[in-house]
Amino acid sequence: MIAVVGGGLAGLAAAARLAKVGHDVVVLEREPELGAGLDVAGEPDETVLTLPAAWRDLFRKSGRTLDAELDRRGLQLLPAPARSHRFADGSSLVLPTDRGEQWTVLGETFGEPAAIAWRDLLDRLDATWQVLRALGMEAEFTGRELLTPDARAVLRPRESIARLAAGLPAAQLTELVLDVAARLGQDPRRLPGWHAVRLSVERTFGRWQVIDAGGAAQPARVLVGLLVERLATRGVRVNTGVEAIRIRKGTDGPSIETTDGRLDVTAVISTLNPIDHADLTRHKADYKTARAVRPAAAQGPLWASWHTLLDLPRLQTPVPGVLSASGWSPAGPDAWAQLLTGALAAYRVHGDLTGEDIRPTNKDYRPGGGRR
Repeated sequence: MIAVVGGGLAGLAAAARLAKVGHDVVVLEREPELGAGLDVAGEPDETVLTLPAAWRDLFRKSGRTLDAELDRRGLQLLPAPARSHRFADGSSLVLPTDRGEQWTVLGETFGEPAAIAWRDLLDRLDATWQVLRALGMEAEFTGRELLTPDARAVLRPRESIARLAAGLPAAQLTELVLDVAARLGQDPRRLPGWHAVRLSVERTFGRWQVIDAGGAAQPARVLVGLLVERLATRGVRVNTGVEAIRIRKGTDGPSIETTDGRLDVTAVISTLNPIDHADLTRHKADYKTARAVRPAAAQGPLWASWHTLLDLPRLQTPVPGVLSASGWSPAGPDAWAQLLTGALAAYRVHGDLTGEDIRPTNKDYRPGGGRR
């Protein structure tokens, strides 16, 4: 049995994937309702989400496709209207996600030099996205050794998002970049500039909404409800009102002491923040991680500099059989990032327990051993 401790999005995503390939999975959630407090919107507008490909992949790899599940409920996932920005000087701007449309709007509003600067910035961030994919999004981030000279040349780790924004020719464009830090609850003088990659993600993949049959946008968290239903379909046991008290290393796998008794398991995926996680394992290395990071005003860690990346919890914790997958993971706190982290956790656990590589990069893998 595999236990997911906490109802974090990364853990739920991992649970769905692992159940689909045949594992017995239990989710331990101390709250009375699973998924009730999860925020999946990509911005203050709670109906908008970004990078829907992460949701589509999760549902495709765990059963019926996302579009099919939405269709059964009279819902559709459709492009959202362009984001409207209001600036400090009282002016406003409706900025499309399409590259060509952005060029037109910015050129007409701020002039061609501003449009060129914005295009070039996002093109640079496109390259940043390609590097970041291998640093905790689509592959495990294992440490400093992955920050090769080529990766550093693209990431420019010492450049803060404040410095990145200051290089733009229009104050309004500077505000657009700084807004990324504000939404993440970060100090722009300390947050690495690579976090502005979210602007590239939005331009490349768009902004999306779940729309009902009457044309009304639904809260993005409706997708969490679909994921909880998917867990039930896959036979994942969900124990709400149950709190983990201690995780111990065992000879045949970890054990978990809970308010409902003891569980002997083959693997644990913890979705807790580093402080709560360390209190469960009481491992010196986990306490060291907990001391190294602080919570942001929004979700996940507060970045002090690019070195914070090296302090974040690794997927494989110091305790054998215990993984950490949450908004504190290197991929980030965004909903899509947590889904990607959950996929990595599923790949790692399944590989450790069976020797099979179910990552999409393994073209020779053919599903067939699952019990469900």
